[in-house]
Amino acid sequence: MTLNSLWYRLEPAVPRRALYVAAALAWELAGLILAVRACFWLRGLGLTAVAYAAPALLAGWAKGRWVLGRVADKNVARIEALSPHKKRICVFAFQALESYLLVLGMVGAGILLRLSPLPRPLLAAVYLAIGSGLVLGSFRYWRAGFPKPG
Repeated sequence: MTLNSLWYRLEPAVPRRALYVAAALAWELAGLILAVRACFWLRGLGLTAVAYAAPALLAGWAKGRWVLGRVADKNVARIEALSPHKKRICVFAFQALESYLLVLGMVGAGILLRLSPLPRPLLAAVYLAIGSGLVLGSFRYWRAGFPKPG
């Protein structure tokens, strides 16, 4: 057995649809983690929480629709172009290598923001905007993986 054939036997290959599902779930999980943390920071603020949450959700909608939606569309096109001759693709290919590095940078930025002296309600608005945008952007992956018949 050659090293190359061993690699193909060990590669965690999945059908292309699984890449769309993996990407959608990754975006949704990250978005929900951010949104839950934001809600935790806003709890007990009454109407003040609405003053932070409403514009954050509006910004998240815009970010998800026009910024992250475009990123997801490009990634869907990249996934569609991956090894067109193969029925199964490595599960980790649901993101490009650069995206993995970007995620690490974003996690680091989130940690730095949490350690910063920024007031928690303001930080919650940022987290809620990003989190809701990620959840909205994830719908592009669901549509790609499960297109409407017809």
